[in-house]
Amino acid sequence: MRKVLLGAGLTLALLLLSALVVARLGLMPVSADGTHSRLEARIMPAVLHASIARRAPRESNPVPLNEDNLKAGVDTYKTMCARCHSSPEGQVSVYGQSFYPPAPQLPEGMAQYTDGQLFWLIKHGTRNTGMPAWGGMLSDEEIWQIVSLLKVTMYLTHGQVWGYSLRYGPSFRLLAT
Repeated sequence: MRKVLLGAGLTLALLLLSALVVARLGLMPVSADGTHSRLEARIMPAVLHASIARRAPRESNPVPLNEDNLKAGVDTYKTMCARCHSSPEGQVSVYGQSFYPPAPQLPEGMAQYTDGQLFWLIKHGTRNTGMPAWGGMLSDEEIWQIVSLLKVTMYLTHGQVWGYSLRYGPSFRLLAT
């Protein structure tokens, strides 16, 4: 048993030493325009989602879903988010696509996140992706308004949201309940 533990310890030490050598010699690619491994492409989204789920508040959005809050969310999105995450007209952001990994074109992929998770992601950002922590520049209310907007845009047309033709009607009642 002692030999097995010693062998496992030496193997672990050798792996750590190898990783240190690879890192210190600069053998790992770090360019934003380079390709990434399939392993990285599979693991990182899962790691990101698990980390956000662990840290995000469990609360639901405290901002009422109404026309004023959605308009405020549209204005903030256009000012702070559209440059990287696509324009209100749905045009892909060339700037955002140049990041590594590319910035998601919103609202795609938002269904996988709860309101609290989106709030946490916007407020605290994501390390090494280009997504800044907006908590120092936006109030919690402004962040929640963006969260409302992202959730609503999954159910409404572009013109209904970005063109301000928002009306409190059956679709909002369904979302608010």
